[in-house]
Amino acid sequence: MRLWTAGLAMLAFAGLALGHAEAQPAAAAGGAPAKPGDHVLRLTNAGKGGITAIYVAKSGSQDVSDDLLGKQTAGAGRTVVLKVKDPGGDCVFDLQFLMSDGSMVIKKAVNLCQTTDISFTP
Repeated sequence: MRLWTAGLAMLAFAGLALGHAEAQPAAAAGGAPAKPGDHVLRLTNAGKGGITAIYVAKSGSQDVSDDLLGKQTAGAGRTVVLKVKDPGGDCVFDLQFLMSDGSMVIKKAVNLCQTTDISFTP
């Protein structure tokens, strides 16, 4: 396990206490509804730079998920659909975005039970 430190852009994976998380192309979003405890988030990159990785952690936790984007990226203007399992029903997560320039942007305390669409601008 690597420890995540925002200043050093080091990331951690702690057995994915959040459950399985994945990204899907926006076109796949119309599929089956999310299971209880799942959150589906439609994220549009409204910034100028690309996003090379997206991680989630329960708000205030240092344990982060695997990269939700996998091998894909979210270039400027691109929309991706992210699915995060939340077996504890906590709803509130910190979203961490690794940008193509190597910087890390963190959006804290995002309530995924109330938010389904995010226009991301670093």
